[in-house]
Amino acid sequence: MNETYPRQKAATRNFQLGAPRSFSITADGAYAVFLRSDHGRDAANSLWVFDVAQNVERKVVDPRELLANEDEDLPAAERARRERMRETTAGITSYSSDNTGLRIAFALSGQLFVTDLASGVTNHLDVTGPIIAPAISPDGSHVAWSTSANVHVCEFDGSNERVLTSNNDERITWGLADFIGSEELGRMVGFWWAPTSDSIIAEKCDDSAVNVWWISDAATPHVEPHAQRYPAAGTTNATVELHKLDLHGNTTRIVWDNENYEYLVSVRWQADRPALITVASRDQRTFVTYALDGVQVNAIQTLHDDEFLEVIPGQPRWVGESLISVRDNRETDTRQIFCNESPVSPAGIQVMALVDANVTGYTAITTATATDRQVVHISPDGAVVELSQSGVHSTTAPVTTDSDTLRVAVGSQLSDFTKSYQLLRNDEVVHEFDSFAETPRVDVRVNMLTTGPHTVNTAVLFPADHIMGSQKLPVMMRPYGGPHGAMVLNSAHYFADDQWFADQGFVVIIADNRGTPGRGPAWDHAIFHDFVTPVLDDQVAALQEVAKHYPADVDVTRVGITGWSFGGYLSALAVLDRPEHFHVAVAGAPVTEWKWYDTAYTERYLGHPDSEADVYHANSLMHRANELTRPLMLIHGLSDDNVVAAHSLGLSGELLAHRKPHTVLPLSGVTHMTPQEVVAENLMLLTVDFFTEHMQ
Repeated sequence: MNETYPRQKAATRNFQLGAPRSFSITADGAYAVFLRSDHGRDAANSLWVFDVAQNVERKVVDPRELLANEDEDLPAAERARRERMRETTAGITSYSSDNTGLRIAFALSGQLFVTDLASGVTNHLDVTGPIIAPAISPDGSHVAWSTSANVHVCEFDGSNERVLTSNNDERITWGLADFIGSEELGRMVGFWWAPTSDSIIAEKCDDSAVNVWWISDAATPHVEPHAQRYPAAGTTNATVELHKLDLHGNTTRIVWDNENYEYLVSVRWQADRPALITVASRDQRTFVTYALDGVQVNAIQTLHDDEFLEVIPGQPRWVGESLISVRDNRETDTRQIFCNESPVSPAGIQVMALVDANVTGYTAITTATATDRQVVHISPDGAVVELSQSGVHSTTAPVTTDSDTLRVAVGSQLSDFTKSYQLLRNDEVVHEFDSFAETPRVDVRVNMLTTGPHTVNTAVLFPADHIMGSQKLPVMMRPYGGPHGAMVLNSAHYFADDQWFADQGFVVIIADNRGTPGRGPAWDHAIFHDFVTPVLDDQVAALQEVAKHYPADVDVTRVGITGWSFGGYLSALAVLDRPEHFHVAVAGAPVTEWKWYDTAYTERYLGHPDSEADVYHANSLMHRANELTRPLMLIHGLSDDNVVAAHSLGLSGELLAHRKPHTVLPLSGVTHMTPQEVVAENLMLLTVDFFTEHMQ
């Protein structure tokens, strides 16, 4: 086949299509439920089950059989929600199930559908839409959903629909996660069923005081600009409230100190226990968790750090009367599981997410090296049992029946592109789920090093046909470099792009500098108030040490750097601040002025711009424009509502004002993601062309 790797990557949505995902297991252990499209070029996910007794995978719902119009017609709020989730597929992208796992609800093109796995029947419910993020009640009797304006509920068969809120103000939403909640706090839902199925906690978001930014595309002047309420650093946030709704339309507000704790981090409502509500101060130095008693809140845990706290998935939660949380323990320099006020997981093992907790212990995703993501079970006395081997692994929460414990484990290795999707019974493999995803057409060969005084995890890739010692090759550095964005992981899938770039005649170097996740609190906090010095120092150290390690193969006189988002910021920063090391840059969707990025992310690390003006100046690219002496290409989607195009256009204006030649590549109709095949393919090809042209 003559198809290029960039085209293959684009056509397969980065090899996601055809792969099973979104697993759940029914309470009786009879079925494993999951989503999967029909092949590696099919974007529409169907609902599937693996029937344990019959030992067969069976498609239950094909979205193309439910919709008269095969093309999706997504409500604006659902489109925005998918952008926050970085969702690039179509069809059934998520579903909700009851406590049995047998009753399922999902949305397609703003319409509501329910499936009963016991009968195999799927019904379209003719209710008020658009349907956004429907959730079935734990007992399976009701389905609730947001229309953006209000929260609605009906019986499982669609009867007895009622509106639980009363709102006609377009600036107010009910039952949806606010922008900051979904973009920066990892919270994608905006309402939560009571375990007793008789009430709901729902978010009310009023963004009328948030600044309006207009997202438009100059290439389509006939299209009306989109109004985006965007809380830029230092400006007003949306007002977020929680209300308890019963199924008869009675609403009572749940009150905490909203003025001092602007951010709603999480809500968790477990059976027979008070709901846990975690909120954060604007500077994110203090998190408070409340237990809900009726509609009154009682603070049961307060965490504080003099710099910042991070949101850690899967917690807090109850085990009996004990509160289980994951905290950054500065004394041990370890992110640890705590039971009440006592650390449980051992020092040196960083807990990345809590998957499950019960009286027998805790299932968690951890790392000791930052290059692995391991599934482990930690007993209440701190003993650790590894449930996976080297590589990148995840798992569903275990489901325990009368005699067995089942879970689905997903894993990948560095040695090849094989990705396993396994149903485990008592940690023995019962079934290997089929994956129809395509295999990248590259032969990944990764060399892992630690570089510099801070032992930065660094990956090095050479062209597949390169004979070591035969010639010095130009360098392409491909970092992300920011918080939450580790790239040097023991999984071949993370390096497919890097190998393709290497095969174009480069030594590719990826370094996870200080500030990237998995190395402990001190490492995470090294970038507090400073995205520049530790990040660039570690990238330069990685370059120099790789050159020393491969002196006959690395040409440090021809070094390019490229990345996207924070990686785009880092790439532009590198040629502006360290032109003696970096000779050309391609910066994709870069944040060039941190005052233009959102409140929660920016203020967490850089503080408030009113009190930290010098910090913002030191981290901005704008005042550096006169320092440009190297070729720089800025790439930006004109429809980006996360890092808006003004970042690249503003820097371009500053560069022009200083008569600094540079290249700007605007992408019409493209958001912060680039799923369009032609765009995604040509961005890779143009990056190679730009580097090659300027490395002669």
